[in-house]
Amino acid sequence: MATGDIMDGLQVHSRFVPLAEDTHFARKDLLDERARRSVDLPLKYWRQQAHFTTPASGAPGKAIRGLKPVKRLLEKFAISPEDIATQTGAPLDTLREVLDGDDHSPFVMVDVEDAVALTEESISKARLGAVRCFTQEDWGPTLPFFRPSGLRLPTCVEDFLTVLPECAADRAPADFPIAGIVWPKTEHPSEIAWVCELLTKIERELQLDEDQIKLEFLVESAHGLDQLGDLARTCAHRLVGIIWGIADYSADVNLPRIDNYHPMCDWARHEIVNVTGAYGVPAIDNMTLNYPTPLHRAEQLSAAQIAENKTKVLGALKEAYDDARHGIELGMTGKWVGHPLQLLMVLAAYRNAIPKKQIEKDINEIEAYTRSVVAGAGATVLGEGAQAYMADRATDRHLRARLRRATAWGRLDAARALALGVITESERATI
Repeated sequence: MATGDIMDGLQVHSRFVPLAEDTHFARKDLLDERARRSVDLPLKYWRQQAHFTTPASGAPGKAIRGLKPVKRLLEKFAISPEDIATQTGAPLDTLREVLDGDDHSPFVMVDVEDAVALTEESISKARLGAVRCFTQEDWGPTLPFFRPSGLRLPTCVEDFLTVLPECAADRAPADFPIAGIVWPKTEHPSEIAWVCELLTKIERELQLDEDQIKLEFLVESAHGLDQLGDLARTCAHRLVGIIWGIADYSADVNLPRIDNYHPMCDWARHEIVNVTGAYGVPAIDNMTLNYPTPLHRAEQLSAAQIAENKTKVLGALKEAYDDARHGIELGMTGKWVGHPLQLLMVLAAYRNAIPKKQIEKDINEIEAYTRSVVAGAGATVLGEGAQAYMADRATDRHLRARLRRATAWGRLDAARALALGVITESERATI
């Protein structure tokens, strides 16, 4: 036997020591390359259960505390939490938890793209509205993102070079109020490279940290999905999410209708979930287009009209909840919304996706597996009866990933998550 420890009790033969050293160097290079292709995502970017999009030209600040008007809206339509639970299947206790909890939206996208007319007055109003929202509103725990106009619109460069510098004025770099950009209608890696290069130059001019301005992109075309892996690879150093846009995609591939459950749309979700999994970032599902808005809007309504409004709104709430649950089952980690009542239902769906009972079960199984490892077993059987299963490093990783999301969503106490090794000490300080 020779020197050159690789494992206790077993050593590499002397003839193979140089080969072992060379191979370890090559292994390190491969691990470094693998790390460059993935994203070590800060915990706060897993708080994207719901993306609330709001036009910058309106009152975008209202979206930050997106749940604030919900109780008033429900009262207006004579809808109780019990009505919602009965109609949608959402657990009543979950609905009450959301209604009685923090009214902040997890993520708000201030939009100067789709909702802005191409007139000088409208464009100026939208940019000023965005600046006011980012610099004057109290964002609290809400992630602040900005959507400029896309590549095909002549306003896109000026959207960047007016809003971002104005938001940085008289602020320390660490206090820059925009967490990131949502880039619309993404189709080609060279386009994403162009956006990243522009953001780098802006960061240097504003003395921000490198890659401080994060990036999410909307994939809503056949061409974008065809090149999804290359798109993510191009911006991996900034990437914090990929968003699915169903309407433009449906037009692109000639679907007969915009159908959330169309096989092609689920295939698109599969592609997005796989690529976001490869890069370790959230996959954000499309918006439910059926808004929970009334059929009748007159000041004085008949009893029949009031009932029709209630039925219509409850139906839209069920659709939003069902769509969110469908996305969760396919691996999506958030959903785009545009109305406070949609926000309620999506947050309820994601809260119910990791209920307290599931969290406690996961913790017990992680602790049991850890005891097994300490005792020298790399695999063990966890659970009881028909629910028993073989547990190893892979199943333990799955449980820890779920508890990490639960911690980001406020479902698991940060101190307990730290003790389990689900989060780090530095991440605990950000919760």
